[in-house]
Amino acid sequence: MTLRKAPNLTLAAALAAVAFNSSALAENPFKPLATYTVSGEVAEIIKATPDGKTLIYTDSASQVIGFVDITNPASPVEIGTVSVAGEPTSVAVTPDGDFALAVVHGTPDHLAVIDLDNPEAAPVIRVLGGQPDSIAISPDGLYAAIAIENERDETVNEGAMPQSPAGFLTIVDLVGDPVDWDLRDVSLTDVADRFPTDPEPEFIDINDDNLAAVTLQENNYIVIIDLPSGDIVSDFSAGSVTHKADLLDDEVIRFKDLLVDSRREPDAIHWTPGGNLAVANEGDYDLDVDFTGGRGFTIFSPSGDIVFESGETLEKEVAKAGLYDDSRSDSKGTEPEGIEIANYGGKSYLFVGMERAKPGAVAVYELKREDSPKFLQVLPTGGRPEGLLAIPERNLFVTANEGDGTISIFQSK
Repeated sequence: MTLRKAPNLTLAAALAAVAFNSSALAENPFKPLATYTVSGEVAEIIKATPDGKTLIYTDSASQVIGFVDITNPASPVEIGTVSVAGEPTSVAVTPDGDFALAVVHGTPDHLAVIDLDNPEAAPVIRVLGGQPDSIAISPDGLYAAIAIENERDETVNEGAMPQSPAGFLTIVDLVGDPVDWDLRDVSLTDVADRFPTDPEPEFIDINDDNLAAVTLQENNYIVIIDLPSGDIVSDFSAGSVTHKADLLDDEVIRFKDLLVDSRREPDAIHWTPGGNLAVANEGDYDLDVDFTGGRGFTIFSPSGDIVFESGETLEKEVAKAGLYDDSRSDSKGTEPEGIEIANYGGKSYLFVGMERAKPGAVAVYELKREDSPKFLQVLPTGGRPEGLLAIPERNLFVTANEGDGTISIFQSK
């Protein structure tokens, strides 16, 4: 691990007033605690050690994994970085805290396994069969699942899909020494009907039954895979939305236009306490329509029935908080990208991260009823929050902000 002196944190007191202007004080369970600038260039995906005292983030621009000590969350201290010989796209930590697993786009694409007891040692490298996008580890620590996206080249045919090679899911059996871990590939071709030869899996979440929910974002599709067997047990289209929206970049914020049959194209996905699936409807690929993305979040049943749809209400709350960026109205709006769910003090909360708020924002909902989440507050973050992380055992919530290389830390009451 390369040790670096970290810059002093900047307390986020200036953001506190903004964070609490969208609803009554009693409805705001989280408050800004600190904003920390990483030593490298960007902070994208972020995880923590099981004790919640060390943050681990990806910095693709610097080709490193970074480590930040938050023993005192109001005074973060960067411990150092580990080079991973390529661009890390995601990272996960085993439940026992022994290893950090980073998936890396490089030559070749690979999985870098970092021994957290000896991070200065060279990572164990396992070669992957394509370009990875995300990784998740099962709660019991028996499996990792890697989305091999093989992302399309936007310079080829104006980025039109389909493109080869096809993406797939890689299952890693986390048994024994990392050099002995078995890797199994699951084909995702001929599943979605939009681009059946080009699935491009994006994001993964794994529940206690070792079912991996995977978004095929550009295909506007969701697949559920049983990790022990590698079988697809459910798959369905994410469908489209029709609701009010601001579709004009005219320096006027008004939700009076109509977004019609816009594909959700979800990015992040998360199992809910009730066994449903919450997705952030960012939108991504639509060359044939003027407006893209669902601009909200949806909760599906595992078979694809809609349990809840936020419609225009999410962006309206962001506008009330003064964080809506009208210049994005004619594209994908706030681009909801991240989803996180956790229990704090006996209450379940759902967090929705928006990459294109001004500068960035996370909406917080109470998830007592999954068919009617209760909006509570909007948290202002650094620019373009890419990674969302709940640390309920320490009453903390964290975002990694790709746009400005910061980490935002919030504390629950």
